[in-house]
Amino acid sequence: MANFFSWLVNKLRFRRFALSGNIKELTYGAFYYGNYSNWKHDPTPLIFVMHSDSGYTHGINTHYMSRPDKEWFGRMIYLLKKGGQVIDGLRMYRLLKLRRKSIIDTCYRVYFTNLLDMKMVGAGLTDLDRLVYPITKDPWLLALNEMLKPSDMTSESGIQIAYDPQELQTRIDQVLNSQPIQQQSVRSRAPYQGGAPYQSPAPWIKPS
Repeated sequence: MANFFSWLVNKLRFRRFALSGNIKELTYGAFYYGNYSNWKHDPTPLIFVMHSDSGYTHGINTHYMSRPDKEWFGRMIYLLKKGGQVIDGLRMYRLLKLRRKSIIDTCYRVYFTNLLDMKMVGAGLTDLDRLVYPITKDPWLLALNEMLKPSDMTSESGIQIAYDPQELQTRIDQVLNSQPIQQQSVRSRAPYQGGAPYQSPAPWIKPS
């Protein structure tokens, strides 16, 4: 009997089961935390959403981020939002490739959307602060959320990030150098691979 249960567990371990009949697409630019049923290394990822549709969700899993990368990423999110910059998933991807390639190489993941059971835990670049659930105790994200409170953000929205990669880099450099930020506010207090289906309609990923 024990052998039968061992066989059954091994058979079902990496099968993909939808968590519900209603597929919930995640919001670009926000942070989500929860369960992923097809996990290999991280069953409860904390992700910054880069793209999401009914098939796949692309995101930056911050659990894999080094301390310096977290400092840089938190500072970038703060300054982009503070400066009212309009930047979509494609331009965010280009920015990270240009300025912090280690984040893409180490933390970029693609998930089956129907296998995610997550709640928004950080508004990030969005204005959806009222939808945030305080269910994560990650010190880095808590500090970033505190900095991104609407009462602390005075910005003018509607500024379009440039399309040209060189101009994009110049504009981002200007934004990141224009306003000082206390790094200790976003510093992680403690240092914190599974396969991924890279066939996706996200504009920066080429289907195999």
